[in-house]
Amino acid sequence: MNQARPRLAVIGTGIAGLAAAWLLREDYDVVVFESQPRAGMGVHTIDYASNGIEKRIDIPLRIFTEGYYENLFALYEHIGVKVLASDHAGLFANDEGDILLHYGNLDWSGLQLSYPRGRSLLRWDTLKIALQSRRFFARARRDKDRAEFADISFGEYLERSGTGQLFIDTILLPMMSVTCTCDYQTVLDYPADIMLGYLGCGVQEVGIMSAAGGVDDIVPRLLTGVELRTSSAIAGIKPEGEQLRVATSQGDVELFDHVVVAAQAQQVARMLDGFDRQQALLEAVPFERSAMSVHTDRDILPTARADASPVSYYLPRGADRAEVSVDLTKAIPRLQGMETVFQTWNPIQPIAANRELARVEFTRPAVTLSSRRAVAELRASQDEPGNRLWFCGSYMADKIPLLEAAVDSSIAVAERLGAAIPWKTAADS
Repeated sequence: MNQARPRLAVIGTGIAGLAAAWLLREDYDVVVFESQPRAGMGVHTIDYASNGIEKRIDIPLRIFTEGYYENLFALYEHIGVKVLASDHAGLFANDEGDILLHYGNLDWSGLQLSYPRGRSLLRWDTLKIALQSRRFFARARRDKDRAEFADISFGEYLERSGTGQLFIDTILLPMMSVTCTCDYQTVLDYPADIMLGYLGCGVQEVGIMSAAGGVDDIVPRLLTGVELRTSSAIAGIKPEGEQLRVATSQGDVELFDHVVVAAQAQQVARMLDGFDRQQALLEAVPFERSAMSVHTDRDILPTARADASPVSYYLPRGADRAEVSVDLTKAIPRLQGMETVFQTWNPIQPIAANRELARVEFTRPAVTLSSRRAVAELRASQDEPGNRLWFCGSYMADKIPLLEAAVDSSIAVAERLGAAIPWKTAADS
């Protein structure tokens, strides 16, 4: 008689939870819990119909770059997700209507080449920004693996390196604030080596990609071979003998041999009972709140020009973060041919109510020098003998908390639980 496989619960269905469930499904009976009515990675996805075409729009966009997202690309390849280039060339404007920089992207033999467009060609500041940008990225590539930058903030690094302030204020902070979904000060508070690891990977040369079919193509593939329970919020996780007791807010109680918690750190801390040290470490992880709007209101854009680049950065003086609008029909291949629709992060200007299709508020983790130490201790706690509680999510990897960090954390947990990582196995054979 075959011995029953150990039972494993995965809490949360972002990319971290989904990847962990997929990696562990061969060795465990996996039950995935999601508090929302559908899997979390696609919980905010909406339908959009125009010109006789109907498509789904991901909120927020899931975009990535080949130079930084090694394990995400490998995972997508193994589950059959097709990826396509996504144009995220930008236009930067202030609150007085001045276009500070406007550039486009060209693909040349697999490399992305950026070039100035429109009136920005006539601005001295455009040339100054371009020169400062070139110097910064060259230095970032040199410095990204230097150990001494693990002990200083990114803001300190920028001061020490003499990076041009015009480039910092106009390009670097607005771009990284939307990448990290946080305010400018939080970007500056990141450990320097973590930020340089992203900025020095060649993102400005290899460009941006997105999944051809969006998250609705990804989620079902990652749920193959596991049991999904939606509308199942977790009320508590605590030890019971040699297992863990998982209780839902509906009053259901089950025992599992292992529990992988893939929710956000502040949510996980509230679920735990009898894990005081882990709770304290989780509460040290900072997070930022953001809003995202999907709409058809062209009036908030800096220019009505039809040839404007897909991404518009609105930089009002004194604001602690940018307003960033993406023309989805220009940027995302599967939405081309539809009537123009925008996704705006951090809406500052009013969006006409009759043109807004959806507005979503969400939180994202950030990284500071102190939170990095707390997370390192949390990772170490998982190596203690007899551990059955595993933490996974973008905040658990020593990187910017993006899709790649989430997948990295899933791999780390899966390996500790004895699972083979298929692309690593193939590479080693």
